Amino acid sequence: MEELLWQLRYMGQFYMDHRHGQGVCCWPDSSKFTGAFYLSHVEGYGTLEWKDGRKFQGLYKSDERFGPGIESYPGGCQDVGLWLKNHLIKLCTEVPGYFSVLDYPEHFRYVDASSQRKYISVEEDPFLRSYKCLPFDDKNILPEGVFAYSHNTDHLTLTRTFLKECDASYFQNTSKLPEGDPWPVANVTPLLVRMQMHVYKHRCCEAEFASDVNFILSGVRSTYGPPGPKELASEQLIQKAAKGDFDGVYTILRDELAHPDIADKHGYTALAAAAVNSHNDVVNLLLDSGADVNKCSDEGLSALSMCFILYYPAESFKGNIAERNLHRYKNEKSEPSETANGSEGIISEQQKRWATIQLLLRRGADPNACWTPPPLLFFAIKAADAEAVKLLLERGARTDVRLPSKLGSLTPLHIAVSIPGEEGVQITQYLLHSAPDVDARAEDGNEAYGPDQIPLPQTREAKLSRGVTVHLKNETGPPKEYFSSYSGPVPEEGGRSALHMACEREDNCEHARDVIRLLLMHKANPNTLWSGHSPLSLAIASGNDLAVIELLKHGADPNLPLSGAVRSALCTAVSTTYEQKRTKAQRIALVDKLLEAGADILAPVTLREGRQKAVGTAVDYAYFEYYQDRRIANTPYHVLTASEREIFQKRRSLIEHITGKLRERVILKEKEWNQEELRRSKKLDSNIRTFASKKKWGSHHAEEVRIPFFKYCYHCGRSVGVQLTPCIHCHEIFTCSEACRRKSWKERHRRECSGLPAAQELEAG
Repeated sequence: MEELLWQLRYMGQFYMDHRHGQGVCCWPDSSKFTGAFYLSHVEGYGTLEWKDGRKFQGLYKSDERFGPGIESYPGGCQDVGLWLKNHLIKLCTEVPGYFSVLDYPEHFRYVDASSQRKYISVEEDPFLRSYKCLPFDDKNILPEGVFAYSHNTDHLTLTRTFLKECDASYFQNTSKLPEGDPWPVANVTPLLVRMQMHVYKHRCCEAEFASDVNFILSGVRSTYGPPGPKELASEQLIQKAAKGDFDGVYTILRDELAHPDIADKHGYTALAAAAVNSHNDVVNLLLDSGADVNKCSDEGLSALSMCFILYYPAESFKGNIAERNLHRYKNEKSEPSETANGSEGIISEQQKRWATIQLLLRRGADPNACWTPPPLLFFAIKAADAEAVKLLLERGARTDVRLPSKLGSLTPLHIAVSIPGEEGVQITQYLLHSAPDVDARAEDGNEAYGPDQIPLPQTREAKLSRGVTVHLKNETGPPKEYFSSYSGPVPEEGGRSALHMACEREDNCEHARDVIRLLLMHKANPNTLWSGHSPLSLAIASGNDLAVIELLKHGADPNLPLSGAVRSALCTAVSTTYEQKRTKAQRIALVDKLLEAGADILAPVTLREGRQKAVGTAVDYAYFEYYQDRRIANTPYHVLTASEREIFQKRRSLIEHITGKLRERVILKEKEWNQEELRRSKKLDSNIRTFASKKKWGSHHAEEVRIPFFKYCYHCGRSVGVQLTPCIHCHEIFTCSEACRRKSWKERHRRECSGLPAAQELEAG
């Protein structure tokens, strides 16, 4: 079939009055195209030949070169690479000195290629946006029957159905390829993604191309002729940009010898070459000439991200509790950095790089454009650079990004709240103004809080120092009438939130308190769990009383049931695991503060020893912890060393204090009930025990109605793992041993006992 239109001669296939499919097109100047057409446009693989002997073989889209191609010259040289219109946009050669993240292993560890990998698909856009879905429904595009009076597809929005029909006609004579592995996206720059999708769509037509397309896509040039003029000019543009040769770059761009976005086989562009070498005049020239400021290399690095890697070496990062590298910060504080001491040249170089970063951002660089290494906001936060954080946020840096899962899936806020110093407070404030998810969790839910990880004893001495057995007898704990059952929502267990991390800090109590206050003011949830700990219990464990006050002020529940090594905030306060964080007076004051905030000292606490368990109170937990240290608990006082005696005194003082609080709470609670009935219930319970020890009867006593009451040692406060005996005079209090009975009688009960009038005389005798 032949058609003569506007002095153009075409021989080939048609569809709906359009040149569509394989064909040959000739022009009056003797140039000829042989290849594929799509709706009257050159599209697909083809060969364009000129009268002077030049020839281009490659992929087209909408009458323009778009994809892999080779331009050959009569002298034998060839320009090889990826083409955009009449210019190479990516070479198959490597420019010396190209930038690669592999040269920076401390940053490369942040790369998680598997999770970030996208794949090419014709049916599914790897970068689909909602607005692209609009043409999917034919009813939203064209009135019914529009093609009855117009086939001008250049000025009509084409529906998905129509395009499917066109594709079916276009590929009808093409053999279908067997299913293979999906093509990974080689470069995330939007233009190159579209180019890769176009190449993928026409992968079944590669046989029409004179060369192996995969050679060009993978940057293999050895099978082709010497570089042609466009390829040489492109290489020179990148090299001159790296050297800062303004005049040389200007000449190439003025004469349109190379595209301003040209890149080598690794995606290293002229703009990136100028930026990493701080040649700001060349950067401006390239951008003024149309270079894409957000174009990325094949590693996912934009020019801006390359500058960030150079400006923030790993040594500039502050240690933080979020990444478990706080020791680095301590080392930095003790060892002056090279920048602080060193040459003015280093400082000057860093100032130039910062100026380049500011220039790129001012010219529209997107802080979110790069894919590797971590998003740029992490660099500034980890380096505690508040000025850079503010600048990035003003330029649209996202705060909902995360580090790879292998690094805990941390968010910028997680690291910001963990940065020591005033900078951490300032950065946290900047981030919170950007409305991030303050309760976002890291992926470290399976980790245990450091101090709770007790190493296994290795020596016989170590085995003797811990692990005293407490004989649990399945005690049921205080009756429910004595305490208020927790009625709040079930605490959510998961990874650390920003609030957990801030409460875990031990570097500076005031700075940590300020960060915690900011989080709570932005509605951070203070009642979630990580590793069995709430933010309140972590603040207690880390020794930050200022944080404890702030949490209690903003709704932290002191009675929140915990699921880890400690069972409540009060148990955390009396645990020996965290006792080194406070003095004796501070530990006692902390207990009082929790009780004043509503902590229930009679709330049930479950204790476990092997397969045995029992329910007691915070006092039982305190004794349980106390007896785990056999050396302190069972060694005669005069045998202990001076430091061990101090520990002994601290622990005994705290236990005595909390026991007194428990006794006061029980007495106060029991005063609310009928004293006569309560007294009768206690005596009845004592009688049942006495009768049961002598005979196997007494069931009629058990049938009498009794007020349930809490049995505990009136002196030491224990209710678990002890044998309680009632007072032989009044049967209203219990003691666990002869020593406790005598001490209780001497210190208080002799004035309270309502038993025999002669009780005092008998006891004195």
